[in-house]
Amino acid sequence: MEIPSELQDILTSSPDTLSGAVRFVGTRVPVEALLDALICHHTIEFFLEGYPGVTREQAEAVLKYEQNQLRQILGLKLAS
Repeated sequence: MEIPSELQDILTSSPDTLSGAVRFVGTRVPVEALLDALICHHTIEFFLEGYPGVTREQAEAVLKYEQNQLRQILGLKLAS
């Protein structure tokens, strides 16, 4: 899995940590935990309380990237 250049300061992956799962830099928190929390209708605050090693800025950067990926696929204006 190659991490997009926009997220290389936010996310990391190495085969010897969490079986190579993509995780937030400086933590053992997989990015999947953020996405799963939101899919289950939890707030970003709920996620951050459960994973205090992840900063709001890190979580928001991932969500903004994901939002722009979907906007690009749908031909919508990118979020700034």
